[in-house]
Amino acid sequence: MNSLLTRAAARAALIASLLPGGSALTAGPASAAAGDEPDVTGLSCGFDNRTPPPTVQVGSKGGTVREAQCLLNFWTGLQTTEEGPEGVFGPDSASAARHFQGARGLAVSGVVDAATWGELRHS
Repeated sequence: MNSLLTRAAARAALIASLLPGGSALTAGPASAAAGDEPDVTGLSCGFDNRTPPPTVQVGSKGGTVREAQCLLNFWTGLQTTEEGPEGVFGPDSASAARHFQGARGLAVSGVVDAATWGELRHS
């Protein structure tokens, strides 16, 4: 397994361990079989717990962006930064959002809007 996938799996396991009843996510979505996704309704990384948080797009900054980056990394395994969510929504974050949106059948814009938040939070 390459280092990107290893880091994504480790990060998913860490996030899962922080969730109430997190043991159900030990495998993480990247390794779950199709249709075998765990119930993670209300998933949050703790940077912004509003439902839904405000829209974020290229140029957005702050905790809401960190939340989006953390959840995008969790669901896609795509790294938006080397160390973790940095709170600046740039081209890498927009690319991860487009990838996630396409995989979930959402309008592919690279902007994390209410529909994208709903899928990120699996609500």
